[in-house]
Amino acid sequence: MNRRSFAPPPLRPDVFQPLENVVESMWPGLPVIPDMATGASDGVYTNAAGMPTYCVSGEAIDRDDIRAHGKDERIRADSFYRAVEFYYRFLKAITSP
Repeated sequence: MNRRSFAPPPLRPDVFQPLENVVESMWPGLPVIPDMATGASDGVYTNAAGMPTYCVSGEAIDRDDIRAHGKDERIRADSFYRAVEFYYRFLKAITSP
């Protein structure tokens, strides 16, 4: 398959300011560092259509126990519930007037 590449979307303040606020409230002092993941995403289509697309993760993983995409893929239960809280707060922050 031949795909055309696109520049990454701009770091929009209306997305990243709420993100930084939620991260600071949950994990004081933790920086928000944008990076690019090259895995499968619909972002290749939505960015091409002019819709800036971002992936945000609130899941903490143990760097000594990475099981992504393995037959026993998992994260710690407390990390899962903390991620749920993060997503709730972030979605509330980003959609509130």
